[in-house]
Amino acid sequence: MSEGIKKRDMRLVVIEGVAANLLLGTLFVWSVLRDPLLELFPSWTEGMLSLIFGIHNLFTCIGILISGTLRKRFSARQNMVIFLTMTGIGLGGFALLPVKYPMVSYVMAFILFCGFAATGIGIGINTVQSTTIPWFPNNSGAISGALYMALGVSSVILAAIARKLLTVISVQFVLPVFGAIIVLVALLILMDKNSIQAPMASVTEAPSTGIPARRMLRSGTFIVLLIWNICLRTSGLILLDHAASMASFYGGLVLTAMLIAPANGLGSLSVGVTMDYLGIKRIVVIGAVLMIIAGGALCAGTLSQSYPVIFVGLLLGGFAYGGSSSSYAAAIKNSFGEKYYAQNFAVSNIAMGCAALLESTSGTVLDMFGSYSAVMTVVLILALIALLFALIGQKFLTPHLQ
Repeated sequence: MSEGIKKRDMRLVVIEGVAANLLLGTLFVWSVLRDPLLELFPSWTEGMLSLIFGIHNLFTCIGILISGTLRKRFSARQNMVIFLTMTGIGLGGFALLPVKYPMVSYVMAFILFCGFAATGIGIGINTVQSTTIPWFPNNSGAISGALYMALGVSSVILAAIARKLLTVISVQFVLPVFGAIIVLVALLILMDKNSIQAPMASVTEAPSTGIPARRMLRSGTFIVLLIWNICLRTSGLILLDHAASMASFYGGLVLTAMLIAPANGLGSLSVGVTMDYLGIKRIVVIGAVLMIIAGGALCAGTLSQSYPVIFVGLLLGGFAYGGSSSSYAAAIKNSFGEKYYAQNFAVSNIAMGCAALLESTSGTVLDMFGSYSAVMTVVLILALIALLFALIGQKFLTPHLQ
């Protein structure tokens, strides 16, 4: 490694990582574009839009996995170029949707949003996380929390920008604007020739250690972390999916339900920092307990039809969801080392795909039982399962670096 990378400015590493993560939440502006898209394409339905948004999570997961494979052949900076190219094409292509042919436009929108943009974003997530977190071997939780906080709050910031853009340009040009911003910022980051590179052993004056993904997958540590994260991630996605509709149904302001996003960001940072002091064994228990309290409040609120109680549950659930994401990423690095972190982080995100599939059934639960109480009961059950695995898996949650 060159002297420039050895003496890397840690502040610059954080700034570039956070800046990149602020843009990686771009796809969540889809919720703001739903009504304008239905106006532009009257033959489209809510279900068609929900399908694109639901499936994009799977493509993001696929992108993360692809990035881990690409890192075996290409450098992290080359991966960054692939990310900005795919995302730029995916978002920029919306400007070319043929309005006169709505079904052709829908197929194009699906391919552009999922196949290109979401997959590209997945490549970007893995590239940024796996090259930023290893620079901070003693503060993995804190830096992971900062990155996931940026990813969480970006949805609120970018949604506000999207609303402003809709007042001056057509909906089909909003995503291309974001695509152009992503390309510009990514190019600015790449202008720093030492950016988007993981450190070598000289940063810590110790050999780079770690175990490969094939061994990680067979370890009890990974199985416990995976199931714990799937349960809490699914719970969080359920809350994000139904927060606005519950606020409207139970007489609350929809705007207040959106505070779940900053709660998510705060949880990412707070739990990440706390993990550096308490360790993963305690954090998995704390995260599960917080989601249990949230699930209990949500069940009580929906049964009593009290939105203030529901609101408390949403904030606590958002906090726990954010914390589970940042601590999970840091725990993978701490437990299985830096040497194969890019591949291990990619593989570990099968949790994201599993959670997306599980969350997609929450609408069916709502249709079957006709009440949000049933959906919130699912959140509570998942949190209890997470706590069970956190407790019985304590003996497994140890580093596997030997």
